[in-house]
Amino acid sequence: MQVIQELATFLNISYEEAKQRVDNYSTNNIKWDAKTPEEVEKFYRDSEHYLYELVNWNYTNLEYHNRIEPLLSSKGKKILEVGAGIGSLCISLAYAGNDLTYYDISLKNQAFARQRFQDRLLDIPIVNDLTSLKDYDMVVAIDVLEHVHPDSLPKLLKDIYNSLRNGGVLYHRSTFKQQDSYPMHFDHSGYFNKLAQEIGFSLQGDDLVKGYPANGVQIGIPVLGDMPDEIFYSFLGLKKPQGTRLTKIKGVPADVARNEIIKKLEKDWLFFMDSDQTFHPESLMKLLSWGLPIVSGVYFKTPGKPIPHIYKYAGEEKGKPVYKSLIEEVFNFLDGKEIKETATVLPSEHKDLIECDGVGGGCLLVHKSVIDKITPPYFQYTDDSTGGEDFYFCRKVKDAGFKIFCDPGVICGHKQKDLIGAQHFMSWATDGKDYPYPWGDS
Repeated sequence: MQVIQELATFLNISYEEAKQRVDNYSTNNIKWDAKTPEEVEKFYRDSEHYLYELVNWNYTNLEYHNRIEPLLSSKGKKILEVGAGIGSLCISLAYAGNDLTYYDISLKNQAFARQRFQDRLLDIPIVNDLTSLKDYDMVVAIDVLEHVHPDSLPKLLKDIYNSLRNGGVLYHRSTFKQQDSYPMHFDHSGYFNKLAQEIGFSLQGDDLVKGYPANGVQIGIPVLGDMPDEIFYSFLGLKKPQGTRLTKIKGVPADVARNEIIKKLEKDWLFFMDSDQTFHPESLMKLLSWGLPIVSGVYFKTPGKPIPHIYKYAGEEKGKPVYKSLIEEVFNFLDGKEIKETATVLPSEHKDLIECDGVGGGCLLVHKSVIDKITPPYFQYTDDSTGGEDFYFCRKVKDAGFKIFCDPGVICGHKQKDLIGAQHFMSWATDGKDYPYPWGDS
């Protein structure tokens, strides 16, 4: 492996000697008698053991690769890796187009990682203190937190929390219960999540997110008739924060159903899913990750032309507001991207978010603070030509001073006889059509 040659160069030994040290590494060789936080920190600061363990762990261990696999599609993110070891994940994520920062208390790991970054001409800063770091999209800690002394854990979690932007994610994968084979592991499992929530994190699946109120998410689904199989399976497959509640309202018009869903709101976030759509499993978690008061995914008009249900105010016509679909903005984001599924989640950055004035209510995440600032009825059909009950809601939201955003990477299927998705839109949009107004087929 190339990394063994890099290790040999770093240690000024032969390739054969470096390989032998890697192959002969075992936790049985570690003398572990650290008790205090200071002793634990000294062990990790001065130890050379992890130079050898991490070569095989980073490059041949299937469990490690399963843990990092969800990260490898990240692009354009500002990422801090805590316990970054010999820098392997930092290198992979930097090559993928992310802005990386390296943190590890091991002086040996730091020095080896620095050599590896320099050999690749990668500008990855190595830091020794987290307290001044701010506005990261993600902090990654793979197999790290179990090595932290219980007395040191609260400060580390607070430093990580402070380094994240609002809505930023702590992606940690920790093995707290392996004391028999790894005596240097601490078992934080009984109190870790409670400690994280006290600091301000909320649980979102396996991850921790900064800035979301702890009271979680409620999903609202208006249904006419029986619940279609597509929405049923989308809901089952959707990744959801712990404690997510479902409210389903059947057999009434969409505006009535949406208002009834709001009346039953018990959580801090409300996610509307329309029953004639399909959703990728990551849709909700991706929208939550932005930490915005109101943000939508994308779905496309059916029947007729597959116009994105994302609109900008375009003046007035006969005394009534008129909107145009943001076709060009959605097209520019999707152009050149491989779209394999009708309902999908594509990598997107903050700069990709589209500010808009009106969105459909079919894939819409709203924070309770928005609802608290507007008065009922929240949704209502009107007799003008400016859209449905969801546009009525959007106008009230805008009047209350909130900005509405869309993540064009969160794409839903929209059922006609077949599902209408981004593939149909891209095919139609490349024909050079003019901007149509939101409704009607002309």
